[in-house]
Amino acid sequence: MDTFQSQGARSGGFNVTGLKGKVLGLAQTLQSQNEEIGVQKNYIETHKSENMSTSNSLQAQLNDIKRYFGADLQRMEEEFKVQVNLQKTENVRLQQQLTTLKGEKTSIHQQVIALQRRIEEIEEEMGTSSAAATPALATEMSG
Repeated sequence: MDTFQSQGARSGGFNVTGLKGKVLGLAQTLQSQNEEIGVQKNYIETHKSENMSTSNSLQAQLNDIKRYFGADLQRMEEEFKVQVNLQKTENVRLQQQLTTLKGEKTSIHQQVIALQRRIEEIEEEMGTSSAAATPALATEMSG
């Protein structure tokens, strides 16, 4: 009877070799597995919160980068528009200058043509008068 009581004391009052013992063993196994599942759940939850924290941090950094580059891009677009407008103004000024220069060139060309005609007229007059003046000069020189 001593052995029966010692076995009963070891198994919490149940016979380990009997059906009750097997149920007790399964219950203990189930309890230890439930505890392990709890530990794993905590581990997973910890990783989830770490991942969430990292994800939130990365999202915040991404938003900061988007804001920075968005502002930078907008600034560059505005500068580009200003430069385009300045270039358009310069193009108009240069076009006006070119038109003026072309007009001046045409005027100068017309003046050159007029002067060439006048030179030809003067040369013709000199040729006519020098031909008439040559015999008179020859007479004066000989006498």
